[in-house]
Amino acid sequence: MNGLSITCPQCGFSRTVDMQRIPARAVRAVCPRCRQGFSFDRDDGRGDQAPKTAATSAEAVPPPPALLPAPPLETASLRRIPFVFTGNAREYFGIWIVNTLLKIVSLGLYSPWAKVRKRKYFYGNTLLDDAHFDYLADPLALLKGWLIGAGLFILYSVGTRFSPVLSGALGILFFLVLPWLVVRSRLFNNRNSSHRNIRFNFTPSYREAYTAFAWLPLMTPFTLGAIVPYTVYRQKRFLMEHNSFGLTPFAFDARSGDFYLVFVRAFGLLLLLGGLSFASASVLLPVLNTRVASAAAILPAFLPFLLMAGYLFLGLYVYVRLTNLTWNGTRISSHRFVSSLRVRDMAWLFASNALAVALSAGLLVPWATVRLARYRLGHLAIETCGELDLFRADNIGEVGATGEEIGDIFGVDIGI
Repeated sequence: MNGLSITCPQCGFSRTVDMQRIPARAVRAVCPRCRQGFSFDRDDGRGDQAPKTAATSAEAVPPPPALLPAPPLETASLRRIPFVFTGNAREYFGIWIVNTLLKIVSLGLYSPWAKVRKRKYFYGNTLLDDAHFDYLADPLALLKGWLIGAGLFILYSVGTRFSPVLSGALGILFFLVLPWLVVRSRLFNNRNSSHRNIRFNFTPSYREAYTAFAWLPLMTPFTLGAIVPYTVYRQKRFLMEHNSFGLTPFAFDARSGDFYLVFVRAFGLLLLLGGLSFASASVLLPVLNTRVASAAAILPAFLPFLLMAGYLFLGLYVYVRLTNLTWNGTRISSHRFVSSLRVRDMAWLFASNALAVALSAGLLVPWATVRLARYRLGHLAIETCGELDLFRADNIGEVGATGEEIGDIFGVDIGI
């Protein structure tokens, strides 16, 4: 074999590739271990009749798609393409206030149209590589699902009011259908989302959905919670790996150990918060009571709020770290997502948004929504060595909106 030994300059990973399998114009590769792009010199392999790295083990040889074909040299270097949100609070306020009033007047029947109007606005104002996204759902399809979901919600509300047995039975039934709702909702939303006229898709796997969203959560009490990080990892992996853009599937290569690390750090912060609370109650208060009586009288009144703020910050820490970890472990072809949300920025956004909404009696909800969307999308990007317009569309069919609307009405959150 006329082989070319290619070594990643970032992590030192090496493999020997048959020259006949390397595209004629390829000059860059992506390391399958560290996912970094780099240039290689194909002339190193000319005349080499034997592999240069005979010691390379068979199990270390990765699949060939790491080589990047057809590179215009000026676009072959690694570049970061950010997501951009161009919406503003004034425009969205007009949509939001009309949606709110019509939902009230129609007793909720306008909800499907309101959802489509809102998503069309946010998708249309989200740009990637100067091209916007589209939301293509039919409000009438959503209305059918909404009517079924509203009927089930009324049955559940009435049942829980008059019969604890029926309430428990409905709760178990909801738990059993939750994985189905997750799959159907994801399927509907992906097939009605597009970019550059290419639709997203979702490959349903009900067996894996029931493992991630039913079986593993059931194991939580038997493992004293130790399985929770692995459960979250399996859920994120399921939601990402089954996505596709046209004919190109997504890939997810984050490790379960990284998810455990997030929860271990959060547990450390929880212990620190508990220690500070104990010290405040048992040590600081007696000292203040003897030296500064006025401060000792005020501190107990604020202590519950400080504790609540501390636990909310802890929850936000987990949310931000998991969001970054999930996106940073996701790629499509050789394009990798990069998320760089910061905990303190998100804490400020949530705190200031909540204060503004409360002081305005809810009228600043559109401003807060646009502000949050702009921050989140402004810290999401794609790193690529090639172009984003090389994807091919897939021929996909329509799917019902029942799962999407039932999940929405019952507050099922399947976001990343």
